Amino acid sequence: MKRKDFLKMTALGTAVGLGQLALSACKSSSTPTTPPTPGTSKTFSSSTDSGHAHTVTIARTEIDTPPAGGFARDTSISSGHSHTFTISLAQLTTVSGGGSVTVTTSVDSSHSHAFTISKWYAAGKSILNF
Repeated sequence: MKRKDFLKMTALGTAVGLGQLALSACKSSSTPTTPPTPGTSKTFSSSTDSGHAHTVTIARTEIDTPPAGGFARDTSISSGHSHTFTISLAQLTTVSGGGSVTVTTSVDSSHSHAFTISKWYAAGKSILNF
């Protein structure tokens, strides 16, 4: 291998590695990378606090068959940060039964956000309420 080729490969490898390192340092969100099939999930928006809002996506399966411990995930990143969204089994059961619940996120950057979560589909068919 020629020195010139080696230097090109090293520079490319370093650039790729630094890019991956920078991405891994960011707090990731739980938003799927591919669009969900209509009706299989819904993205909810939070209240606006400190001049911005966040989103969180919930799958229909998490409402139909709630995990025993509920679940927690990061919200979308907005204004350079995200929050932890935690919903309990009891709250998921309320939503599954047709009710709605308000979930308050963790406090990050000296504030939190509220999400109102409700069922967006009827049994046996999907109804999208955006």
